[in-house]
Amino acid sequence: MKIHYQTSTPEVTISPAVTAIQGEIYQNIDFLQECGYSGVELMTRDSTLIDRDKIIKYIKDKSMDISMICTGEVYGEDKLTLTAPSIDIRKKCYQRVKSLIDFAGDAGANFNVGRIRGFYHTQISKSETDKIAYDVFTELALYAHPKGVHLLIEPVTQLQTNFINSTQDGIEFCKKLNQPNINLMLDIYHMNIEDKNIYDSIREAKPYIKHVHLAENNRRIAGTCGMDFKRVLQTLKEVGYQDVISFEIFQIPDSKTCAKECIKYITPILKSL
Repeated sequence: MKIHYQTSTPEVTISPAVTAIQGEIYQNIDFLQECGYSGVELMTRDSTLIDRDKIIKYIKDKSMDISMICTGEVYGEDKLTLTAPSIDIRKKCYQRVKSLIDFAGDAGANFNVGRIRGFYHTQISKSETDKIAYDVFTELALYAHPKGVHLLIEPVTQLQTNFINSTQDGIEFCKKLNQPNINLMLDIYHMNIEDKNIYDSIREAKPYIKHVHLAENNRRIAGTCGMDFKRVLQTLKEVGYQDVISFEIFQIPDSKTCAKECIKYITPILKSL
C-alpha cells in the first residue's frame, strides 16, 4: 500500500477546520517527500483559481503521485452541493465539479464525493433528492469516464450529512448507479462512528474500494488514541487492497508534527503485515 497525505491547494482558505497541510504548497510537497510519503491527495476548492499545470508538474517531477482530488472545501467554504434545493446552487456546483474532474484527469487522480453530494432537505422530498443525485452522478460518471477518473463516494458521519452515512449506504448507492467508475472511498474515522463493525464493512465493500482515509478515532495523529490500525490494514490486505492509504486528520498540534508522526507510526505496521 502507498502512503499519502492530504495537501491543500493555495486557494483554500487557511483554517484549523481544514484536514490538510496548508501554506506554501511547493514547500509542503518537498517536506512530505522528505518524510517518506510517495504521493498526495489535493484538497481543492476551485481549480480555476490555481496554476493546475504547474502544481501537477512539480509533484510529478518529484516522482510523487496525486491520488485524489478532495472536495471538502467546495462545501465547507463555498456551501455548494449537487442536490441543493436551489437550482442555481446545483448548477454552480455542477460546473465546479466538472472543472475539478478535469483537474483530476490531468493529474491522473480520482475524485472524492463527500459533502458536495448534499443533504436531504425539508424543502424537497427524499425521493426527489435521490432522483437528482442519481441523475447528476450518472451524468458526471459519463463525463469522467473517458478521462480515466473514478468518482469515489465517501460515506460520512450523520454529524456532517444525512445522505450516505454508513459503508452499507455507500455500497447501495454504487449498486443503484451501476457505473463502472463510481466506487467508494472509505474513511476509517467515519466508519468508526457509523458502521457496526469496521472490518466486516471493509470485507463487504471489497469490490468497490478505491481509496482509504486513515485517522485516529478522534481524527488526530495515528497511534495516539484507540484505533486498531494494524487490524484495519490487515483487513484491507485480506481483501486484496493494495492502493493508497492517505491521512486526513486535524492538523493538531501542527502539520509538520502530524505528517512526521503519522508516517513514523504506520510504516512499521505496514512492513509487519
